[in-house]
Amino acid sequence: MLSSTTSATQVASSVKDVNVPVLISGAGPTGLFAAILLTKLNIPVRLIERHLEVSPLSKALVIHSRTMELFAQAGIVDRFLDLGSHLSDFHVYFGPKLMSVIPALDTKESHFNYGLFLEQSRTTWGLTEELKEIGVHIDRGWELMDTKVVEENNADGTTTSYVETKIRRALVGDNIRTTESRILGAIEEDPEEADKRYDVEVVRSEYLIATDGGKSAVRHKLNIAFPGRTLDNNLIIFDGHVDSDVPFDAGITVINGTNNRSMVAFPLPNGEIRFLLDNGFLTPEEHAAIKPEELTMEVFEKLAGATVAPAKFKCLDSSWLTYYRVNERQAETFCYKQRVFLAGDASHVHSPAGGQGMNTGLQDSYNLAWKIALVLHGMAPKTLLDSYEAERKPVADGIIKLSAKLLDIGLAQDFVRRTFKRIAASIAPYILPYINTNNPINMLFIRYHDNAINQRSKSQAHIDEDYQVGQRARDGNLRVIRKQDMGLAAQEGEIVRLHELMVGPGIFHILVFTSDLLLPTPSKNERSTSPTIKGVETTDASGLAKSIEEHLSAWRSKWSYKTRTQIVESTASTSNSECMVSTVASTDRLAENKAGEGKVYLDHQGCIHQKYGVVGKHGPGAIVVVRPDSYIGYRVLGAGPSAWDEVDRYLESILA
Repeated sequence: MLSSTTSATQVASSVKDVNVPVLISGAGPTGLFAAILLTKLNIPVRLIERHLEVSPLSKALVIHSRTMELFAQAGIVDRFLDLGSHLSDFHVYFGPKLMSVIPALDTKESHFNYGLFLEQSRTTWGLTEELKEIGVHIDRGWELMDTKVVEENNADGTTTSYVETKIRRALVGDNIRTTESRILGAIEEDPEEADKRYDVEVVRSEYLIATDGGKSAVRHKLNIAFPGRTLDNNLIIFDGHVDSDVPFDAGITVINGTNNRSMVAFPLPNGEIRFLLDNGFLTPEEHAAIKPEELTMEVFEKLAGATVAPAKFKCLDSSWLTYYRVNERQAETFCYKQRVFLAGDASHVHSPAGGQGMNTGLQDSYNLAWKIALVLHGMAPKTLLDSYEAERKPVADGIIKLSAKLLDIGLAQDFVRRTFKRIAASIAPYILPYINTNNPINMLFIRYHDNAINQRSKSQAHIDEDYQVGQRARDGNLRVIRKQDMGLAAQEGEIVRLHELMVGPGIFHILVFTSDLLLPTPSKNERSTSPTIKGVETTDASGLAKSIEEHLSAWRSKWSYKTRTQIVESTASTSNSECMVSTVASTDRLAENKAGEGKVYLDHQGCIHQKYGVVGKHGPGAIVVVRPDSYIGYRVLGAGPSAWDEVDRYLESILA
């Protein structure tokens, strides 16, 4: 217990003890999204932020396809689609000459087949509004001063642990210290500030989520190492209006200057242009000697003008001008004593190339939130939380390497690579539309490896990795089947996307791929169309309906619906386009089920089956368990009793 007065630097008017299940430190996009998800999962949170106001400055500018999918699953994507715009084409210049216009890469892998151009400040605003609408207040002006995990021995020999965190709020003014670095990307620990009066609270929580940025106080207080490197590149960020012969407002502009420097420009919705300018290399000593106040609009104008020369370039005004240092660092651990978790920039920082940073943090939050909710609701053991670091640390490592490679390509101005970039820019508009590649930038192809929640079937041979566990659950169109639609052709009627059926954070979704198992049993004179896959148990419509009813009933009796963590989505898909006409009697029972309770949908032409590696015609079917963050956790061929029993055992290995 703290005393009511401490040192001269921390004079407190009061000290209170507060309890909350989850404390989140840092109200940037990562912390806001974590608070939204946990609140939707019925977990009370407290969200603190040392800044009194949301910064109008924006480091991140793009929301990628995978993040939009997660926003959609959480039920909040529409607000951001209204706020943002599709990522524009890239205009590549060499000197003042336009070399090519490269279209922004779309993808057929997602309904959100584009990058959404939206500045971080507006993303933060949108998430803040979502949080307000579900009744959560952000405690602004509170900063974290110390934190620790307390472990207490109980009389029965067990140990109880919790997080104890000291936070404070200045009674007058704010918590921003005059000694803080003005260089964006600088990694440092801020010193105390003397002679202020504060409110002080001690918060006891089950868990602490640190989303407090690259300078994370939580990481510092727990002595978690942040190894990596600080690049020697001296970059400059400028937001403002300019007058130039180069049409910077036409789209994203990449300049390869005649002075062997690079500059990228992004038109912002407020009419300003964001410039990221390469200003060469500095030694650590030279970086330390930089005086940010000496970076003026005139200095930037001269440097940028030399890059676009002989084109005209004049700065008219500026709302943001800063040096930027690129750090490539990753926390030694993302999880401290199974009680404190680092997410977003607190756990990993890297170059802005590719726009991966904010998106990675938002996906950190999604991966973590549903796991914490399961544990706090008593529906999963605490060991489930170990999978957060096991899954997200390799992802962060890959993102750091990807952004480093993209930055290196962008800044490289030696003769060989400059020549290569010129050739690539010239041919890119002609070949990119015909190249079907797994674009890593949209983050749709992130893969989690086998672990306690990504389990391969022990009874079956491993299939192609493209369809294995740990992959993102893919999307596609399904036909809604109703009794009154039975006479319609397969391509008619209401269409629903598979991802639209898999909504709600904290929910496991069971996809039952029936292949053509719903076809009626052939007569004696007809050739059998029953699956004949050796070693895989098959079933029929009646048996499938019975299995669905029995297992959903059993699961719901174990895992309460109101926690939003039960198994509620069971989608049966059939690939045979003639099924609509020939199997009225056998599909009646499934067609009348409610969505999420074994309702049957038609996979016309078997496209969804193919995306999940399931044989459509004369196949045994399959059951695929999709985790609450829409990654595949388990899959087993067949839809008979033995396959359902395997799914049972998988769920029981995760859920308490």
